[in-house]
Amino acid sequence: MRCNREERSIGKHGLQNLACRRHIAGPTSDRWLAAPIQIWQIYVHSLKRVDVSCITGQVTQISLVLRGTQVVRKVRAYSSHPQELKVDPESVFVLPPNGIQDLHIAVRPLKAGSKFIYLNLVDVDQHQLVASWLVCALSRNPIISKAFEITISTGEKGCNKRITYTNPYQTRKRYSLHTNRADLLQFKEDTFEVGAGETYTIGLRFAPGESSGQEEILIFINDHEDKNEETFCVKVNYEQANTKGSLKA
Repeated sequence: MRCNREERSIGKHGLQNLACRRHIAGPTSDRWLAAPIQIWQIYVHSLKRVDVSCITGQVTQISLVLRGTQVVRKVRAYSSHPQELKVDPESVFVLPPNGIQDLHIAVRPLKAGSKFIYLNLVDVDQHQLVASWLVCALSRNPIISKAFEITISTGEKGCNKRITYTNPYQTRKRYSLHTNRADLLQFKEDTFEVGAGETYTIGLRFAPGESSGQEEILIFINDHEDKNEETFCVKVNYEQANTKGSLKA
């Protein structure tokens, strides 16, 4: 195996002066390393680290600064975890030359703990990586205000349940619903409005279980700014039985 490397900096046409290291490697078929079987070209790019402190199920928004180059570029941002990190603009956009533009990102972690999310900005015409970030999200769970437990028989088609939420404010409010397990739980409506002091019934659809076990599902009730108001926890017990699911508070 032969390996060579070359270091360079993308500055003239790049956005963030990315440090880039190029490696040339290839296996050979002889002990003198004179007959390569294949030749690989490997680029290693440095990343800018961005630390974000979050609450699980709640959106945390930050902005990243993009600096234009000497030419107009058509770029698009790509996330390694699109369900937990969304960008604005989401589609292809034009970065004007020698200008400064904000790239807004919204981080919504689905579970507590630390997670590394890669965010790349790519020139869609030249297929060139022009900026890259490593978003380090440190998340903690919100306070659980209510807990429920439900038993579902395996092999069923799932079941529908309902829980209630009371608006504690003296004005009419609009809320949105989110969950950390979209594969196991769906809402009848993702958003709802409820008057001052009134109670709203939330429709839940639980997916069927393939095997016995227990799953913990969080339901996030967020306000119009996507800030968490309350969080419910539902423990789902999948059992091999013929009884229908029952929801207990």
